[in-house]
Amino acid sequence: MVWARAKLLIWDYIFEPVKDIKIDFKGPSPEKFYKKINELIRTIFNVPDAYVQEKNYSWEKAKEAERFEVEWEVTKVLDVYSYITIELSLKGFTVNGEGKATIKIKPRLITEYPQDTIFEQSIFYEMARRFWHKFFYHHKRMEYLNFGKEIITSFESALKHFGETLREAAAS
Repeated sequence: MVWARAKLLIWDYIFEPVKDIKIDFKGPSPEKFYKKINELIRTIFNVPDAYVQEKNYSWEKAKEAERFEVEWEVTKVLDVYSYITIELSLKGFTVNGEGKATIKIKPRLITEYPQDTIFEQSIFYEMARRFWHKFFYHHKRMEYLNFGKEIITSFESALKHFGETLREAAAS
């Protein structure tokens, strides 16, 4: 990530034209997705704790019911200019051990170019930057998009598998 006051940002959604992925689960113990998502963030995305921010945490517990809503923002740094930002949300409820959970995943590839100095704001810098981006860095960004698709698909598959595991455990 570039640390600059003024930046040129290029945003790409990992999956075009779909901007976010939604997984609905109805069954036993949907509150267990909270711990599983935290575990998968560390293992699949392979990011340190400092790059995971829990933006919203709301967990209401009544006598035999629970209502929960949690949001995370995960940043996977790829190089000095590009990173993947994944916004995750978990929302659901449980009544007597059965309930529903909705998981939303919104991944984006972001590239930042600094625009602080007078040289970085000049037409010469912009021409050189566009040339470099078009002929050299664009290929690297396409690799990052493919990498993003792979890790998001792995994350999604692991969550679906966990949901099936919860159903099988309740059935037996």
